[in-house]
Amino acid sequence: SPHPPVEEEDGGPESALEKSPFQLTAADVYDISSVVGRDLLQLSAGPQLPAARARLQFRIVRVLEMLEALVSESSVTEEQLRRERDSLRRELEQLRAESRGSPNLGPDQMVIDLTDPNRPRFTLQELRDVLQERNQLKAQLLVVQEELQCYKRLLNCAKQVISFREGFGLSARDQSQCEPKGGMWEGP
Repeated sequence: SPHPPVEEEDGGPESALEKSPFQLTAADVYDISSVVGRDLLQLSAGPQLPAARARLQFRIVRVLEMLEALVSESSVTEEQLRRERDSLRRELEQLRAESRGSPNLGPDQMVIDLTDPNRPRFTLQELRDVLQERNQLKAQLLVVQEELQCYKRLLNCAKQVISFREGFGLSARDQSQCEPKGGMWEGP
């Protein structure tokens, strides 16, 4: 029979499933993957199958909920940035309109034609900051999308394993040959 995992001081790999998606680390993702993989290997025909399947289904749903939260947060943050950018543009236009009639130009000031489509609208630093933040958000979104694809593949694999086991009725002896050995997954 499979040995239960050694529980770590922080609650073991299962504790990663209890965390907020925004507090997950790369190690937590590996812990979740390990827990789901272990559950897949524990699936066998017999009286424990419904409970094992329900437990695995719950964990996969939890992982998908975490990914959904991350993707939603990324979308919300991007929308907030767009609104802030638009607000800053309006404020800048308003300030330019207010200073249009000001004849007191100092040595570091210049007159800008507001109808010129090529006029400067932001400082270079403002543009760099916005571009850097946008690129960071894009990178985060790509990571989340890649993780989502991994979990979708894992879910499809789990479904195939369940179908295979149901279709061919693998025995517990067959299952025990597919347990993790030395931290690596090995088959028969």
